[in-house]
Amino acid sequence: MATFLVLIPPGATSGDENARIVRDRFSWVAFVLPVIWLLWHRAWLAAALAFAVQALGAAIADHPVFGLAGLGICLATHLLVALEGPSMLVAGLERRGWAVDAVISADDRATAEEIYYTETPAAAAETRDSVSLPAAETSARRHAPMLGLVGFKEGR
Repeated sequence: MATFLVLIPPGATSGDENARIVRDRFSWVAFVLPVIWLLWHRAWLAAALAFAVQALGAAIADHPVFGLAGLGICLATHLLVALEGPSMLVAGLERRGWAVDAVISADDRATAEEIYYTETPAAAAETRDSVSLPAAETSARRHAPMLGLVGFKEGR
């Protein structure tokens, strides 16, 4: 099963036909061709940064002592874009005013679209209202972040 994020444009309601569905997973194309993948998805700044880091890694790879470090920098760039590329696309859309409307687990994109567009707004509201809150939300006592992680209410 894969996870799909459904984003709606600014001012749109749930179930809008202009919604974008982004699959949140590792991308082999982004791993093999990270800069081209970012340019294809119109992430211009990320593509320029990835190109600069890869150029730096290639320049370092030519050095006889630091050659492996340069290859490591290039590999890290490829992995970062392949793992976080879809998240970068979602973050870019959110900066432009798009909102995440739903998170759907499905086998493929067609199934995710079917689930999203056949769900009635009344059923969605009923499901979202019946979600139980975590224990930390219902307790009057404030809890510190666990394992060094930032808590949700404290911000970043």
